[in-house]
Amino acid sequence: MSPNQLRRLRAHSHQRGSMLVIALFVIIVLAFLGAAMVQINSDSSRSVIYEVYGARALHTANSGAERMLNGTFGPNITTNACESAPINYALPDTAAFSGCELTVICAKIDITEADYSFTHFRIKSTATCSAGDMITKRSVEVEARERKP
Repeated sequence: MSPNQLRRLRAHSHQRGSMLVIALFVIIVLAFLGAAMVQINSDSSRSVIYEVYGARALHTANSGAERMLNGTFGPNITTNACESAPINYALPDTAAFSGCELTVICAKIDITEADYSFTHFRIKSTATCSAGDMITKRSVEVEARERKP
């Protein structure tokens, strides 16, 4: 055997298995990157669902406050709908209100001063929307006054 061949043989014998270690390292790193990407995607999806249900709860609470305002100040109203007991409104069976509950509380305060007299209304509308284990709750509070004659 020539000296060049002996050097090549020795060089190959010292390098055996190094490619296997590098390949294993690359596979492990790519597996961790893949797992991280799956987790990021899952968290992003959950965040979007939470945002959608939060917006749905907010719009439902706004609808409840507007409904109470309409029942209190709307046209052709002889007795106002403001009651101190909580009112649980039945929501329509549509996709917009699915999984949502609405409660409205109205407080009425009569104020009489020397120069003026009015009724102060405080309306608090709370909507809760749920999907599986995710629950979002939003509240809207509105204050209005009605001047007495």
